[in-house]
Amino acid sequence: PVEAELGTVGGKEDGHSADAAYTDPQQAEEFVRRTGISSFAPAIGTAHGVYAAKPKLDLERLSRIAERIAIPLVLHGTSGVPDETVRECIRRGISKVNYATDLRITFTNAAKEYLAQNPNAFDPKKYLGAAREAVTRRVCELIRVCGSDGKA
Repeated sequence: PVEAELGTVGGKEDGHSADAAYTDPQQAEEFVRRTGISSFAPAIGTAHGVYAAKPKLDLERLSRIAERIAIPLVLHGTSGVPDETVRECIRRGISKVNYATDLRITFTNAAKEYLAQNPNAFDPKKYLGAAREAVTRRVCELIRVCGSDGKA
């Protein structure tokens, strides 16, 4: 499987940054047809990394893209997007939602909290275990946000 973006999902991730350049629905249709990709992440105003302000997504653009494309649509840069906006994106055609930054922050905060409460801890199985448990809880919350609970 190949997942691709067209346009630029803005933000900063892995030391790289970019300004958003929204996906043109007509170009998206041609891109998907010509490349044969299996899933498509349109640039609709999301950003990788941590948002400086509340994101403003172009939901009408998403709808126009969804009308033209028959493969699964992916929302990149979802961490920090309000839950109701995520639900609306799903209603408009998003099939997969990426929350990488949210889960990295959850993991890191849980490990830090464990180490702060256990200053003599030295066994990574302990603090990494606490971090994994926190991520598991967060993933369960996000599955509910996306309306996917009970569907596996």
